[in-house]
Amino acid sequence: MDVLALVISALSLLVAGVGTYQANRRANEALAASRKAAEDARWFAVQEAVQRLIGFDPTAEPIGERLANLRITSIALVDQLDGWDGIDSWLEAERTLGATIGRQVMEAARPGDTVERRVANLDPLMSWAHALSSNLRHLRSTGHDAAALVKLQANAEELVKDNHQCHGWDPPLRNNARIQPLE
Repeated sequence: MDVLALVISALSLLVAGVGTYQANRRANEALAASRKAAEDARWFAVQEAVQRLIGFDPTAEPIGERLANLRITSIALVDQLDGWDGIDSWLEAERTLGATIGRQVMEAARPGDTVERRVANLDPLMSWAHALSSNLRHLRSTGHDAAALVKLQANAEELVKDNHQCHGWDPPLRNNARIQPLE
């Protein structure tokens, strides 16, 4: 009888161990799926903010809220992505480029512009938003690419600089002297 009790105890221990292993595996899978869903939601929010800039006319409605939405969703995405060094700088450079192009569109608009002229004026903003959306989709599908992020940031910063010089505008401020990093 003692041998039978020992065998039953061993089988019970084995069943409990296998059950615990499976439960832990399922819990880890659920946790990973939950984290993936949160990350996907943040990528979607940034894409939504970008899509709201496609076809947007800053002469009919202020652009500030849409650019603020882009900044807010970008920050949420950056905070979610571990190990994606450089994405924050790139997204900020893109937001600055969007503001610059929005200014260009507003200054190019004239009362009485034809529909064709308005569409032509809006093209730089729509083209920028399409390119940003495409780059975001590419990065999401391929993963972190530090070299690509550096190139994208440099391109956005160069376009901002060129656009400001072309229109005779002062360059945008890059840093706020009143804000210091925590030490």
